[in-house]
Amino acid sequence: ARVRVSPDEEQYQFYLTNLRKISRLRIDPHKYKGEVVIKKLRISQDGLLPLQFTTKEEFDQLQPLFDIDRQQWGDDGLHVFSTGNDPQLELMVNLHDGPSCIWVVFTRVVAIFSLVFLFFFCTKKMRNEEYFVPLFFAVALALIVVMASITLENVHPDEYVHLEAVKYYRSNFMPPDVTDPAIRSTYSVYGVSRLNSYEVDYFFNGIVANLLVPFHLTETLTLRLFNVFLFVSLLFYVLANSKVRMIAAPLLISPQVWYLFSYCNSDAFAIVVSFLVVCQVVLPGSMMNKYLLQSVGETNPLVVLLLGCLFGLLFLLKKNYLFFMLFVGGYFLWKFFFELYPEQRKRYAQKVLLIVCIGLSLFSLRIGADYVVNGFNRAEKIAHIQLETADKLHNPSTPLAEKASFLYRKARGDSLEKIIRVDRWFEQSFRSAFGQYVYFTVMAVDSYYNSVRYVGVALFVLMGAALVFRGGLSGNVLFMLFVSCSTALIGASIYLSWTVDFQTQGRYLFPVIPMFSVLLFHVRQLMNGILYKLLFTSLFVLSVYSFVFVGILQLPKIV
Repeated sequence: ARVRVSPDEEQYQFYLTNLRKISRLRIDPHKYKGEVVIKKLRISQDGLLPLQFTTKEEFDQLQPLFDIDRQQWGDDGLHVFSTGNDPQLELMVNLHDGPSCIWVVFTRVVAIFSLVFLFFFCTKKMRNEEYFVPLFFAVALALIVVMASITLENVHPDEYVHLEAVKYYRSNFMPPDVTDPAIRSTYSVYGVSRLNSYEVDYFFNGIVANLLVPFHLTETLTLRLFNVFLFVSLLFYVLANSKVRMIAAPLLISPQVWYLFSYCNSDAFAIVVSFLVVCQVVLPGSMMNKYLLQSVGETNPLVVLLLGCLFGLLFLLKKNYLFFMLFVGGYFLWKFFFELYPEQRKRYAQKVLLIVCIGLSLFSLRIGADYVVNGFNRAEKIAHIQLETADKLHNPSTPLAEKASFLYRKARGDSLEKIIRVDRWFEQSFRSAFGQYVYFTVMAVDSYYNSVRYVGVALFVLMGAALVFRGGLSGNVLFMLFVSCSTALIGASIYLSWTVDFQTQGRYLFPVIPMFSVLLFHVRQLMNGILYKLLFTSLFVLSVYSFVFVGILQLPKIV
């Protein structure tokens, strides 16, 4: 297990293997040459007495194994001085039986699923999505507001660089000169600034932040509220259009989605834009489908422009949403062959092409603005500034052996099999997609993730089986499109973790969510309704549990 350490955080927790299966435990306190102070170490497992280290006698059980110069006890804890980048301590595990709390975990799981059944069987009028989905959205919004209001600044992943990027656009409308000293605070330890991407989230966030000035809120909350307002807009959309409620369900099955709306980042904007695109693409009465399928009459140019701008925003999202764009392109082709009459196809293709061209024009304007400011040597400027601003562990000029150990794993000789099996890329990505907070150091117990896994797999099998066995050729092709694009996204994420930066962040895979909404729209009437609603409600209640009792309860809060 690995945890990324930051200077402003002193408490960390993570899950290990079954202690009963091991006799020795290796502990790597840090990954640099120098000193670290360990104040307290506690290893616990149900049914065993905790292994706790707080005194000199207890810490003496940790024997130096590699790259350790000396260990020195002080009033503030154990000082470990390393001679290299991979200091290692070894503990001979000595276990003693203790009281078991498995009944507590069992009671939690039973309580969660009991609530699901009580809600389902005691609220007959609320069983349809048009009733309970808005209620669930309102609950999620309340939790998001609480999280945004009470948590400290920068206890969320990379929030400090997102905040600095928004601050720039509070007083600027054009992209910055990448070498401007005024934006140095926006550069991360990697020497990369969010302002150097083509994302437009920060621009809109800056405008909203200026509108909130009269309310005299704290600066951090002001900059977080843009994402909160985005979720509010989703709630209003769901309330206003009953047909949207069915395809909005995937936004409610993971607390990690709500978490993105509770602090300053650009992922929430990407989720909202992609969801709006899905609504326009799949809903029969949407503005886009009315335009694409009308055969006679005048076309409102404003409608075409709005649709073009919406699709243009897809080009201005995070790069992982390229896979969602591929899926949308494949979906248009699917509709072209399976849902249109031959006489409709030519006009349909022409109109789709017009919307895409308008979207590309918007994207070109954004790129052009950047080159107006930075010139045609923009890439060289960015590379140069990265060398200046990146710290040693992440700097391109640093020799590979001295870089952070999670960078360039393939070049270090690690196999892809090791990334997947030893470092558990899939498991860690799954957990961080369904409820890990702060810098992935606050997480639930194993039983929570196992419950989510079983329920989620059951829901996916239910949907897949319905499409494969009851969806006909068109349903099978659509399912394969979903599987192909999702697999390509996962494959790209694994490859980047192997070759560039080992990242197991589930939010990188969230373009799957709007794809899932498209799939749900076409399969909903083919599934067993009662089973689907039970599984969906179970995931929602599990998400509420994680967000409240793991996220809100354990995150550092404003005093």
